[in-house]
Amino acid sequence: MKKKQYLCSKFLNNLKRYVYIVCVICAVVSCSGPDAANYYRQGRSFREADEPLSAMQAFIAATRVRSSEYDAKGRSYSNMATMCRMGERHDLAYALYERSAEQFLSGHDTLAYAYALNNMAWEQAVTGQKEPARTLADSALRVYPDARVADKVLETRTAACLYAAEYDSVLCYAQTAPAGTVYFDMLRAQAYTFLEEYDSALHYARRVCGQTENPRFLDDAYYILTQCDSTASGDELRSLAATRTDIQRDLERNAPDWTAAMMLAEQALTDETERWQSRFLWGGLALLAAGGTAWLVYRLRRKRKQSLDEYCKVLRQSKDLRFELQLDDYAQFCAICNTYLSGIADKLEKRGLSEREIRICVLVLIGLSYAEIAEVLYRAESGIGKDKYMIAKRLGVSVKDLQTTLRRIANEK
Repeated sequence: MKKKQYLCSKFLNNLKRYVYIVCVICAVVSCSGPDAANYYRQGRSFREADEPLSAMQAFIAATRVRSSEYDAKGRSYSNMATMCRMGERHDLAYALYERSAEQFLSGHDTLAYAYALNNMAWEQAVTGQKEPARTLADSALRVYPDARVADKVLETRTAACLYAAEYDSVLCYAQTAPAGTVYFDMLRAQAYTFLEEYDSALHYARRVCGQTENPRFLDDAYYILTQCDSTASGDELRSLAATRTDIQRDLERNAPDWTAAMMLAEQALTDETERWQSRFLWGGLALLAAGGTAWLVYRLRRKRKQSLDEYCKVLRQSKDLRFELQLDDYAQFCAICNTYLSGIADKLEKRGLSEREIRICVLVLIGLSYAEIAEVLYRAESGIGKDKYMIAKRLGVSVKDLQTTLRRIANEK
C-alpha cells in the first residue's frame, strides 16, 4: 500500500513538472514571434510604396497575431478598410471598419473608436443609407465630443446629403466647414455641377486642382472642368482631357494588385467569420456535452437511489426474508447485499463491523423494527437493541440516525 502511494505521488510530481515545462515553452514560442505592431508597420511601409498586395498581406498577418495588441490590430483593420474604400468595395470596407471599432473598444481607445464609427457612417452614406449614416455619425460624436471628431462627422453628413441628392444641404454644411478644405471644395464643386451652377462648380474644381495631388480628387475635378467650362477653347479642352487620361492611367496601373488585395481581404474576413462560427459551434457542443454528462450522472444517481429504495421495499414486504437474503450462508448473504444494496456488505466490512453486526445493519437499512429483526434472526429484542447501540457507537452516530447513516454509506461511491 505504501509503495502504491509512493509511486502515485511520484507520478503526480513528474506530471506537474512536465505541465510547467510545456507552459513555459508555449509562452516562449508565443512571445518570440513577430507582434502585431511590427506587421502593421510593414503594411504601412508597403502601402506608402504603392504595393497594395504586400500591404494587405501584412495587415492581415497583424490581425491574426494571438495577442491583445488592440491598437495595432484596430489600425490594421482600418487600413484594410481604407484600401477597400479606394477600390469602391464599400460593403467590405464597412465590415472591416466594424472590426476595427471592436478592437479599439476592447483597447479602450475612445478617440480611435469614434473615428471608426464615423468611417462606418461614411460607408453607409456612400451606399445611399442616409439615416443609418447619420445615426452612426451622431454616435461617434457622443463617444468623443472633440473638434477633430466633429470635423470628420461634418464630412460624413455632407457626403450623406450629396449621395442622397440633397445638394442644398451639401452647400449648407460646407459653409460651416473650415476654409480651404479640399474635401469640402470637392463636395461643393460636385453639388454645384448637379445644380447646374457651372461657374461656381468651375471655381471650386480649380481650387481642388491647385490644392491636392490626390488622383481621385483630381480625376473628378478635371471631369468637372471638361464638362462645365463652355468658354474653354478646343486646345484647352484637349489638354484637360489628356491630363485626366494620364490620371486615370495612373489609377488603373495597379488595378490588378488592388483587386487581388481586396479579394485577399474578403477571404481573410470570411475565414475569420468561419473561425468564430466554428468556435461557437464547438463551444456549444462542449456545453451540450457537459450538460448531457451532468444530466446522465444525475439520472444514474437518482436511479441508483430509486433502485436501493425499491429493493429495500421489496425485501421489507417479503414473506420469507431469511431465505431471500440467505442469512444462513454469510458468503451468499454478502453477495446478495453487494448486488442489490449498493455493496453495503463490503462497505461495512471496511468499517470493521462483524458478520452479526452487518446482518443487523442490512435489516435496519431495509427498515425492519426491533421485533421484526429479532424474529428474522431468532434472537431476543433486548440483544438486538444492544447490538444497534454498539453499531451506532462504532459508526459515530446515534441509534436514531443509524438508518439514515446506513443509507448514506450505501450511496457512497
